[in-house]
Amino acid sequence: MKRSGLPLVDREALLRAAVLAPSIHNTQPWRFRFVERTVQVFRVRERELPAEDPSRRMLFLSLGASILNLRVAAAARGMGSEVRHLVDQRLPELVAVVELRDSPGEPLAELAPYLTKRRTNREPFTDERVTAQVRAELDLCARVEGAVLQWIDKPSRRWWLQMATNDAVAADDEDAARTAERRRWVGGARDSDGVPSSALGSRVAGGSPVVRDLAATVADAVRPVAEFEREPQLAVLATRYDGPIEWLRAGQALEHVLLEATARGLSTSLLNQAIEHEELRVQINDPLGPWQRPQAVIRFGYGPAVPPTPRRTVEDVLIIE
Repeated sequence: MKRSGLPLVDREALLRAAVLAPSIHNTQPWRFRFVERTVQVFRVRERELPAEDPSRRMLFLSLGASILNLRVAAAARGMGSEVRHLVDQRLPELVAVVELRDSPGEPLAELAPYLTKRRTNREPFTDERVTAQVRAELDLCARVEGAVLQWIDKPSRRWWLQMATNDAVAADDEDAARTAERRRWVGGARDSDGVPSSALGSRVAGGSPVVRDLAATVADAVRPVAEFEREPQLAVLATRYDGPIEWLRAGQALEHVLLEATARGLSTSLLNQAIEHEELRVQINDPLGPWQRPQAVIRFGYGPAVPPTPRRTVEDVLIIE
């Protein structure tokens, strides 16, 4: 067996961080292999969602988020990192290689304490507004990774997003394949992956949804309702271009923003229904800006503490040859 150039303690720290990344329906569609001082990142096809994620956009965003967590953990252990995307078409499951080097003082190390604290929070947020300074700092985190945050403040853009989201919810409910796929990953008690019923949050009391309702069973659909914030604080994470490489970069930008938000005491959740429907995704573009490829819609605010969702073990995601 070819041994890694990284000590065992470093490899375990990097993988423990990687599995904490957010992923669509918490499918955790990744595996990793260490070769000397590199980490190879692989997609896991049996954990993909062909009905809900036909383009695999959300798959690559999920993989990108795990790569960002690897980079944060490496920085905390005195290592810098460089990511090469889709490096070998002869290995279609291999999506990226993270090259590690000694480089103490990496800025990403400051986010390491928040890897275990980041949550997807589907509960109501308060009406407290995110300050302009914090907004700018979150946007900077996105820009560092090659993306941008477009805050949705104009009523016309909020209306378009609301309409697109409502249409996406209706389309999801009418799609038997999507519903069946969701039942596989959402609801009940979960040990290592998926979204347990306890993480679904409250139902919106009325009006347009400000948080994604993943309920896939009758029991989950009748959970208690609550009053949510009247004016949700939303931002679109956008890139200049599209395609798997941009989606990987967008995933790293997304997780960078989410970790920084956590560090600032913010709660976050995603409102990606319209993103997952190509015919609706165009409705939330900013036609006047260069960043016209929306990759995620993020809800920000100040919410209650919520429990973590389950995670796969290091042994489950490590490839040993």
